[in-house]
Amino acid sequence: MNRIFLKKLAILAVTLTLLAAALAEAASSRQSGCVLGNHRLFRRQESPEIAASAPSRSIPVGRGAEARPTPAPSQTSLPTSTPLPPSPTATVTPVAGTVTAQINVRSGPNVSYSSIGILNSGDKIQIIGKDPSGGWYGILYPSGPQGHGWVLAIYIQAGDTAGLPVVALQEAGSGLTGKAIQTLNVRSGPGTDYAVLGMIQPNTVLLLTGKNETATWLQVEYAAGAGGRGWVTTAYVQTNDTASLPVLNASGTPVTPGASGPTSVPITPTPTLGPASADDDSSAAPAIQVTFSPSGTRQFSYSSEVSSPQGDAEDWISFTPYASLVGSPARMLLSLVCDGNGNLEVELWHGGAPLTEWGGLACGDQDIPFDLAAGTPYQLRLRAATGAGLQYVHYTLTVRNAP
Repeated sequence: MNRIFLKKLAILAVTLTLLAAALAEAASSRQSGCVLGNHRLFRRQESPEIAASAPSRSIPVGRGAEARPTPAPSQTSLPTSTPLPPSPTATVTPVAGTVTAQINVRSGPNVSYSSIGILNSGDKIQIIGKDPSGGWYGILYPSGPQGHGWVLAIYIQAGDTAGLPVVALQEAGSGLTGKAIQTLNVRSGPGTDYAVLGMIQPNTVLLLTGKNETATWLQVEYAAGAGGRGWVTTAYVQTNDTASLPVLNASGTPVTPGASGPTSVPITPTPTLGPASADDDSSAAPAIQVTFSPSGTRQFSYSSEVSSPQGDAEDWISFTPYASLVGSPARMLLSLVCDGNGNLEVELWHGGAPLTEWGGLACGDQDIPFDLAAGTPYQLRLRAATGAGLQYVHYTLTVRNAP
């Protein structure tokens, strides 16, 4: 009996020992926070190298710890492309020039354009273009329209202007142009029985838009006319081509080629003269002032108009001669070409008074010699002679300083 009891007691003791060991092991496992199989994972989570290699994941550091995302490495920004500046617009290289006389600066390449200023002899300019004839230069002129102006090329001493761009006149209608060679009326239709709309001055450039059936009248652009058109006589318009102009009736409607109608007999039109336009020159403020020199200007030509008793009655032109030899007189050669229905009277002034025995100059004279004092200014006074009715003269004066 005792032996059986002791045996049972021993078994119970072993059982309790094993139970105590199991409880101790369980307590040890709970204190470590993970089982052995996960312990390697726990150490991997503490490895900073592995954490840095997985920037996009949040890995818990341990039980009860706050989960912190590992910041992603900053990404190097790619350089942004800088847009290229626009290519510069091609510009004209100005050609330097020197003015050789006192001249007008005009708003366009013709004396019919308004004067926007005056340049004096010796002034420096920058040339940026020329008209199709080469007779006018476009220049930089700050006070002009768009900072530009126009001057007569014959009064400009410049370098090579061959490469300058040609500035064509604005084309309209057929694109043909003509030039008035004397003062003419602009009428509302192709004939002298039509109303006068206004007058155009000599050398005015006209934009041609048509002709009548006999080509004795030309339709031109004229702002004061109906539809911006007017008519001028063909006889006093200089143009290279009228054959390509459309044929128009009196109302400006194109005439169908071959259409039946009355046959007109061409007539020679009589020019309609008008008073010369005022240019406000005087002895104190001549229309042009030229100083001759052996290395500069040796010749000039000047065209204008005078009329009497209405209109601009006289023009004043000033020039200063030079002589090759000190103390010797200057040999001057003068020419005068005129047209119109009047006569031109010419006076030579020096020291504020007219010279009475200088020989005189008349229309049609060519290279008439005069010996004048060098280095002192002279003035020519040109005026229309009086007569019955309107006396009109358009002239071109040429003065040359012989060497």
